Amino acid sequence: MCKRINRFIPVLFVSSIVLTILAGAVIAVTGVNIPLWGSYLISQAIVLLPALVYVAVHKINIIACMPYRKLRISDGLLSLLIGYTLIPLMLFINSVSGLFSTNYVQGSVQELVAYPFWLQLLIIAVLPACVEEFVFRGLIYHSYRKNGILGAAVLSGLVFGLMHLNINQLSYAAVMGIIFALLVEATGSMYSSMLAHFAANSYSVILMQLVSMTSGGSELLEQSAQAAESSMNSVPVIIAQLVMLGLVAAGFLGIAYLLFKKIAVRNGRWEYLKEQLHKGFKPQNGERFITPPLIATVAAALAYMLYIEFI
Repeated sequence: MCKRINRFIPVLFVSSIVLTILAGAVIAVTGVNIPLWGSYLISQAIVLLPALVYVAVHKINIIACMPYRKLRISDGLLSLLIGYTLIPLMLFINSVSGLFSTNYVQGSVQELVAYPFWLQLLIIAVLPACVEEFVFRGLIYHSYRKNGILGAAVLSGLVFGLMHLNINQLSYAAVMGIIFALLVEATGSMYSSMLAHFAANSYSVILMQLVSMTSGGSELLEQSAQAAESSMNSVPVIIAQLVMLGLVAAGFLGIAYLLFKKIAVRNGRWEYLKEQLHKGFKPQNGERFITPPLIATVAAALAYMLYIEFI
């Protein structure tokens, strides 16, 4: 399974780039004005389409091969809480990577304020949670899984991060992807990672909605952005902010760990998880996790990201 999925990963990257270029060309030729929400839908479709073709070609039984099992309401709530407690960690990593890379998400998310709140949640939180969990924690992670949980989680998280094709998102998406994969193992259900993914993505939308509901919300957002930009010129301020954010992230990460342990114990998978993770990265199924197609894809993706960031 590792060899097969590693041959698919470069196809996923190349097809995503080609489809993005084709979509842009069609829009340019036809002169169709695609709204921002439409662009988000197209981007998710571009990720999903190659995966569906792969499933069809290899006749993969999605229900049998991916754990779309019923999730108890209490476990669903814990999964949401885990997602929200991971937000400070995501913000910390984003802030560190933002020192040397461009944040491509912030501007586009702020443009969504004009849309209804339900639509913002749908395209920023619900749709990616469904599509990306299917592709990365479903198809890719579970193709690696029989060869070892830790290696599968790390590699699927790395591919998830690389798929964003920019250094800023790579940094925190890879970490979140690893945690989401382990959450699937803790519950035995992909619905848990979908809920945690939704929580992590919904943070910015909910925050902007709350700010916009206050008087002068738009001005407050603009002033906050200007203040953040001006503070970047002060090294002591930057260090102080990162230290504070790092401490907050560490505290909430501890809470996330306790919630994770609780949900794993509730599902009778805590001892199993410890045993599997203790095996480390050693292949369990006689296959190599890393093959030439994967190496080539990772190298090409990193080269591309470095090129657009610094050249």
